[in-house]
Amino acid sequence: MPNPLTIKTARGKLDLRQARLVRRKFGKYVHRYRGMLIVAGIAALGATAAELAAPWTIKAIFDYVLTDAAKDRPLGRLLDYLSNDKNGALLVICVAIILIALLNALFSFVRDVMLAKAGQMMVGDLRQDVFDHLQKLPPAEFEQRRTGDLLTRLSGDITMLRQMLCDALVTVGQGVLIIIAMAAAMLWLNPLLTAIALAIVPPTAWLTIRISRDIRKAARRAREKESEVASIAHDVLGAMAVVQAFNREKVECERFGRQNRSSVRAGVRSTRLEAKLSRMVSITSAVALCGILYVGVRSVAAGGMTAGDLLVFLAYLRAMAKPVRRISKVTGAVAKATTCGQRVAELLAIRPQIKDREEAVEMPPVKGRITFDNVSFGYPNGTPALQSVTLNIEPGERVAIVGPSGAGKSTLIKLLLRFYDPAAGTVSIDNHDLRSITLASLRRQIGWVHQDTVLFSLTVRENIALGKRDATDTEVAAAARRVRAEDFINQLPKGYDTPLGQSALTLSGGQRQRLALARALLRAPALLLLDEPATGLDAVTRREVSEAWLSPDHRATTLVICHRLVEMERFDRVILFSGGRVVAAAPHVELLETCRQYARLHEMDRAQGEPQVEEAAPC
Repeated sequence: MPNPLTIKTARGKLDLRQARLVRRKFGKYVHRYRGMLIVAGIAALGATAAELAAPWTIKAIFDYVLTDAAKDRPLGRLLDYLSNDKNGALLVICVAIILIALLNALFSFVRDVMLAKAGQMMVGDLRQDVFDHLQKLPPAEFEQRRTGDLLTRLSGDITMLRQMLCDALVTVGQGVLIIIAMAAAMLWLNPLLTAIALAIVPPTAWLTIRISRDIRKAARRAREKESEVASIAHDVLGAMAVVQAFNREKVECERFGRQNRSSVRAGVRSTRLEAKLSRMVSITSAVALCGILYVGVRSVAAGGMTAGDLLVFLAYLRAMAKPVRRISKVTGAVAKATTCGQRVAELLAIRPQIKDREEAVEMPPVKGRITFDNVSFGYPNGTPALQSVTLNIEPGERVAIVGPSGAGKSTLIKLLLRFYDPAAGTVSIDNHDLRSITLASLRRQIGWVHQDTVLFSLTVRENIALGKRDATDTEVAAAARRVRAEDFINQLPKGYDTPLGQSALTLSGGQRQRLALARALLRAPALLLLDEPATGLDAVTRREVSEAWLSPDHRATTLVICHRLVEMERFDRVILFSGGRVVAAAPHVELLETCRQYARLHEMDRAQGEPQVEEAAPC
């Protein structure tokens, strides 16, 4: 059974119940700018009155200036009062036409500006709230979602909501008011002509519903084809070096061409159906217009109505199509906006799993003792990461964490940063359970370098000072020197003030890595967490940069995830992970003597000169 609260539109189905729920969800943004919307509504009423008055000036010319049909009617008496003769009346009517046009323009301008201003401010507030909400979500949420989808919700979906929250209310209200007022005036002018005009509604509606169904299917097909074209273009343009290296240019052009031609055919079919509907509606309207003209002209000839009345009737009939189209367009937009609103509301409904408890306290200055007490953890997708891990790391200790991919090394770092909470056991710093302290006070005392270097579209100086906004130029330069980055920074066009651009692609991998290290060290953290910090560095630079955290004057407790088993003797301890468990933990020399697996991995690494770490077995 069809849902009585569902309206079919050219852009989809509008579920009034869902639309009402979405509007209620974001109603506070409408309430915040209700003053602007009230002004827009009043201006819309003024514009409506001007539109209704416009045809009557033409009636006055035909019925009073050109003929005497309105001589004894209210309109004629008003013109007699305002002028002495027909020439004066014509001048008054011309002034009235200009005045009505000016008022219509003024009211429409105020309406459009107020709607645009309120809509843009609503969108801005909502976008800011959604972005603020995303900042509170843990990395786990972003690991499970596509960045493109989040960006679409943050930009396109929120912008579409403007149609529902702002434009629809005034636009539909004004359109309905114009239709009702014009229909009432047409009924008053001539009921028979009004009946003829309304007779075209059922067949037009039937044609629209029937053909619109095919249009929606064709449009959906066309959008799918466009998406496939865009997908191919994205793949090829994003990997042009690979395409050219393998001489794939001709093959890719042919593949793109086939898909492009298919997209063109789908688009043409959609356009053909839309044109078919437009022509059929035009023909139906022409038949109705002929009937109205036939009956109307005969009525004028018989004295049943004046020529001016017929002109006003025809003007209203023609003008009614405009608000009908506008309402139909807005209704379709609201149908799409409802879906967009549900997507945005779904995003806002996500509650961060990692957050400060009510009893959480500020973390005191960290000394650096780290404790993992029988910690187990698995990711939301069911992948186990750590199993009964127990570790004690003393203040100032420098520890290398090694093991195969997927052994749980990076998970250890994420638990320390409290991106996740353990499923069992306790992670503590200085005997403080991380769940009992505030996130901000914890992360404020930690320096972290991720294995995938992340730099922002800021200057070099701003990227280094990212975690310490009040850092002086001297401190920034000192951090850069510490990781041997000052030389290449000074060679950039503007030195420390050089904008890096999107993802800092103009820098080499090693240069980006050194800036990330400088950023972490600038904070002078009590805990330093490094996930493969030597990525992208040559052997000489790797050794120079490692001095930044392995030198005797570096006092922070340091955990370094290493894929290469070289220079392990410079660490106080080496912890070997495998299968989410600690296989062995001891100084490098001791592990070489007591753990065959570690000794074999170390020997292989030295021989091959590559980061070879295989699955480890218990010693």
